[in-house]
Amino acid sequence: MFKKYFSLSSDFSKNTFTLVLGTVIAQAIPFVLHPFLRRLYSAEDFGAMAVYLNLFGVITIVSALRYEAAIVLPKHNNEAANLLSLTFIINLIFTTLVFLVLLFFKDEVVRFINFPVEYANYLYLLPLGSLLFGAYQSMNYWLIRQKAFKASTSNKIIRRVVEGGVQTTFGVLRLPGGLFVGDLLGNLANTISGGKQIFKNLFSFKLVSLKKIGFVANKYNEYPKYNVLPTLLSSAANVLPFLFINKLYSTETVGYLDLSKLVLSIPLVFISATISQVLFQQITSKKHDSLSIKNDMRNVLFVLIAVIILEVVVIMFFGPLLFGFVFGEKYELSGVFSQILIFSFVLNFIGSTFSSVFITFGKIKLNSAWQVMYFIAICSLYFCKGLTITEFLMVYVAIEVIMHLTYCGFIYWIVNQYEKK
Repeated sequence: MFKKYFSLSSDFSKNTFTLVLGTVIAQAIPFVLHPFLRRLYSAEDFGAMAVYLNLFGVITIVSALRYEAAIVLPKHNNEAANLLSLTFIINLIFTTLVFLVLLFFKDEVVRFINFPVEYANYLYLLPLGSLLFGAYQSMNYWLIRQKAFKASTSNKIIRRVVEGGVQTTFGVLRLPGGLFVGDLLGNLANTISGGKQIFKNLFSFKLVSLKKIGFVANKYNEYPKYNVLPTLLSSAANVLPFLFINKLYSTETVGYLDLSKLVLSIPLVFISATISQVLFQQITSKKHDSLSIKNDMRNVLFVLIAVIILEVVVIMFFGPLLFGFVFGEKYELSGVFSQILIFSFVLNFIGSTFSSVFITFGKIKLNSAWQVMYFIAICSLYFCKGLTITEFLMVYVAIEVIMHLTYCGFIYWIVNQYEKK
């Protein structure tokens, strides 16, 4: 069975290879540039950018009220096209509201999250960046639906080329705000490219009408009803540890942790994000035909475990040495942080790869319940004042491990129930 799904002749293997290759190329750009960028910008710059991107993540995860996740599900393009249009409308309204909040309450937001004052004006880029990223995120689901994986990967490469080029140019010329401006222009390039790609892959506004948009908004209303608030809480739970550290320790510490997060996320970026997209399309198709997915899931798990073993060995034995050599001696601290954080990241790696199971089998409420529990568990970090940064991270990892083990248990249960039927 393993050979069936991962042979060069299988659709799963071809699509996965296409996505992985494109993602490797796209992500190689920032990883190659990062050692230079870490020398062009200060740890405080990266710390402020990390807080910015965490806020960005919270906004974009709910900017279309989670309707974008349903674009892959309909059997017919007619419904999917109207879902895509619906996400554009909601995204525009939501990000406009974010802009108004920043316009009138920026100082309050800066004080609340302890955002460095010298970077405060870059928060105005959040709504536009979120609008662009949210639009592309919806378009990418359309491309996944159409199995246009080459288009999806080329868009990623375009984004990283523009982002990295702008950030490097600003850094070399000592122009302010290079990290923020590069991210914004990368999202702009991504959205323009994605817009061209969806029209090449069967999308047409002729399929769209206000009546049909209203119909799909009602048909798939479980997503905003049961998934928006929990997803927002789950996203906030990913952000809160960095905000707590920014508040309790320093922005510089966040900068070191951000590098740890970047490196530890390599499997998530290179493998999980790509395989999960192909797997989502594959198991959704098999569900429509009432076919087994057990072997698909098991064979993917074998690959993930092999990657996990390799990453854990490298980080635990050579973490500080590698960070210091690649990014500069002062970033050996990021390597030490990585040795603590690695165990939460590997479980997140598995859960993220199989997370589409909840959407495919309509277990939105179960996923939402876990997200609420996760948020409550992370909020308990607020009571960890007075700990050293190492002790704080150990408590954080313990919470992460427990919660992600629970998440993986839910995935196993869902697949097992489907197979019994």
